[in-house]
Amino acid sequence: MLSFVELREKVKLKGGEKEIKSYKAGKRKVKEVVISKKGSKFSVYVDNELLDNDYKTEKEAQQAADDMLKLLGI
Repeated sequence: MLSFVELREKVKLKGGEKEIKSYKAGKRKVKEVVISKKGSKFSVYVDNELLDNDYKTEKEAQQAADDMLKLLGI
């Protein structure tokens, strides 16, 4: 069961989006990455901020999130 704090901190997805995958990323696993799908497009959220929402596959979206975190040095 989720606590109130955990429930409040969950990513707020837009209408019609379905969460596909959620994982911790970065060198120390401190960033929350959420991959969601709406129709045939995938979206990536990093720490509740939308990175992009125009990926064709889940693998492409996950690679983009990992590359962005690598560029930031996180």
